[in-house]
Amino acid sequence: MTKKEMRKKMLSLRDSLSEKERREKSRVIAKRLFTLEEFQKAEVVLSYQSFRSEVETTEMNQKIRESGKSLYLPKTYADRKEMAFYRVYSDADLIPGYQGILEPQEKEPFTEELVSLKPEKVLMLMPGAAFDDKGNRIGYGGGYYDRFLTQMGRYIGNRFMLAFEMQRVKEVEAEACDIRVNRILTDRRKIMVSAEKMLQELGVRAKKASRELNRLGVKRKNEGLEAVAKALILHQDKILAANEKDVKKAKENQMKESLVDRLSLTEERIEAMAEGLTQIVALEDPVGEVSEMKTSPLGMQIGQKRVPLGVIGIIYESRPNVTADAFGLCFKTGNAVILRGGSDALNSNLAITKVIAEALSACDLPADSIQLLTDTSHETAEKFMRLNEYIDVLIPRGGAGLIKTVVEKSTVPVIETGTGNCHVYVDESADIDMAVNIIENAKTQRYGVCNACESLVIHKKIAKDVLPKIADRLAEHGVEMRGDEYSMQCDRRIIKASEEDYGTEYLDAIISIKTVDSLEEAIEHINHYNTGHSEAIVTSDYHNAMTFLNDVDAAAVYVNASTRFTDGFEFGFGAEIGISTQKLHARGPMGLKALTTTKYIILGDGQIRQ
Repeated sequence: MTKKEMRKKMLSLRDSLSEKERREKSRVIAKRLFTLEEFQKAEVVLSYQSFRSEVETTEMNQKIRESGKSLYLPKTYADRKEMAFYRVYSDADLIPGYQGILEPQEKEPFTEELVSLKPEKVLMLMPGAAFDDKGNRIGYGGGYYDRFLTQMGRYIGNRFMLAFEMQRVKEVEAEACDIRVNRILTDRRKIMVSAEKMLQELGVRAKKASRELNRLGVKRKNEGLEAVAKALILHQDKILAANEKDVKKAKENQMKESLVDRLSLTEERIEAMAEGLTQIVALEDPVGEVSEMKTSPLGMQIGQKRVPLGVIGIIYESRPNVTADAFGLCFKTGNAVILRGGSDALNSNLAITKVIAEALSACDLPADSIQLLTDTSHETAEKFMRLNEYIDVLIPRGGAGLIKTVVEKSTVPVIETGTGNCHVYVDESADIDMAVNIIENAKTQRYGVCNACESLVIHKKIAKDVLPKIADRLAEHGVEMRGDEYSMQCDRRIIKASEEDYGTEYLDAIISIKTVDSLEEAIEHINHYNTGHSEAIVTSDYHNAMTFLNDVDAAAVYVNASTRFTDGFEFGFGAEIGISTQKLHARGPMGLKALTTTKYIILGDGQIRQ
């Protein structure tokens, strides 16, 4: 049943209530509201004026005013699909408005400037057509409440839905624009919807799925991966339709073109996602591998067995292809995965996750092997980072801000994937044509990726000859060049760089340029500003190449090749979970083995320790 169909059905059911039934049930709901601690602590209440068969609020609103709380009611602006709330002192302040609903006069608005209260002092009461126990609601199709909460929600500590028990449904299919309520009051019960409860449910299901996955052999896991790959192609229209919503919103929000590219899906990219899963099928499964078996002096066989990590949490931004890649690698290694993507890609991630889960279920495999955290708020994300009871390891993928936040706030062990402030150093002995081609590829093949070149370092001895040629090539792509004083003397198209430029991952058509007097100076500059991701040297000098490989501190170091090759596919791992820039457990492109750990196995025949 579509959301539209469900809305129609539930509204019809609600309309079937008699006036007497509606009033009686509404009084029960009001009584429940007035006893709640959240209501008693609230100083401001954003309510609504009931209309038709909604939960009756006329008496309720009067009592709210009488209790000394500030009451605000909504006014609808249908021409721009917005609503605003204005203070109401008495019924005399109400006049017929949108669809004949009594609305407040535009006198005292609930605005950002007005609000000086703590969020827990502000309570919102909302109507709707249907709800589920997870706090998802179906409104009336206009999206007025969701748009208002997107702008003002951080000032509202509690969001309650008032509804009749008959409006409850098993599940409401959430969309990116939907904002959950944290409590539902009906004529029969009070439903508390908390982030903690929701996360706990995800965790319990993921743990159960991980235990089931741990018992699967490689044949069954490969069957699941093949089924999912086929399903992605079969349902690509649904995925593309969902992605179109995200891309449209991103453009409306004036997202950078390079980031819109990261967000965008095409038939070719969905095919690549499916191909990635197929390639994982062909890879050797590391789980179950036994190594270093030795016989102890007492005759026990002691060795190590490779096993899944268990439940992996992944926090990532923008790229919806990560959803499929992460699932594939986790599933192959027997791990359940809980994903928390960015709000800008939520529609896409929801569609992909649904396709994957349904494909697994059809194969009698645990659908909870993949779950998506649909609440993308920062508050819930922080709680997710502390879900130690259920998550065994957390992997962040995204910008520097995201990674820093996860590393600092997570209590779950973190595999750190770094940002990519990648450099290409053009040595004095470099082949000029090779250097130009490598820099063009590393910078311009795709801007919004972590292995793109963000900074060019060049030896001063060749800068005057080479920089104009490099600038010619980059200018063809519209790349803005920001450099030091000497580089500006080499080519007039280069503008002055700031100190900040050298430490910036642009993810855009911008590159910083630094000229140096020696290989040692180049290495010092790179090690100071890099993020430990990928660095390259273009040189004909063997000694310089070896020095660069040895002294540059990064997960991937290249000689005479583009940094764009730092990728799981290119390294022969299949799809990757990310590029680790840390030095513990995993470094560089993380394939299957990086998602496993080991345990000691000991085989004896009755030995006891004396």
